[in-house]
Amino acid sequence: MGVSVQAVYKAIREGRLTAIEDNDGKTVINGDTLVEEWNKKSAFRRVRTSLSENKNDKKLVVMPSVRKSKTKEAIPDYEESKARTEHLKAELLELDRQRKEAILVPSAEVASKWIEIVTIARTKLLGLPSKAKQRIPDLDSNAMACLDDIVREALEELAGEGEELVTV
Repeated sequence: MGVSVQAVYKAIREGRLTAIEDNDGKTVINGDTLVEEWNKKSAFRRVRTSLSENKNDKKLVVMPSVRKSKTKEAIPDYEESKARTEHLKAELLELDRQRKEAILVPSAEVASKWIEIVTIARTKLLGLPSKAKQRIPDLDSNAMACLDDIVREALEELAGEGEELVTV
């Protein structure tokens, strides 16, 4: 059939293949129905090189009992566990590589940099009325107060919008 024993066990666990217990308590499956069920219910199709020579031959395939853990769950095969472990290790190494290449940056660094940028922008905006007074010496105190109010009002609006974004 061209598939591993583990693939057959997995298909039985997933309900894609039917298996019964014989009088000795061993799990058995019919060899002819195994091929038919596998081809009908599997997600992928394998190219079959040859079919059984005698279709009337009823063969029973004896499957050894599946190991069970203390919680009665099937223990994954060594190869499956090793592959899963290697995959997770590769993901961790990839994250580490991206961090070292500065593709990924810790969120605390991003937050502190944004706080710094916003603080600098706020300081520069609050300094606009005094810069305007330096460049236009004819501005009276009412015009300076008006400019200061406009800048503060804009900053308060931005702060209100920023709080809405943070709570979302």
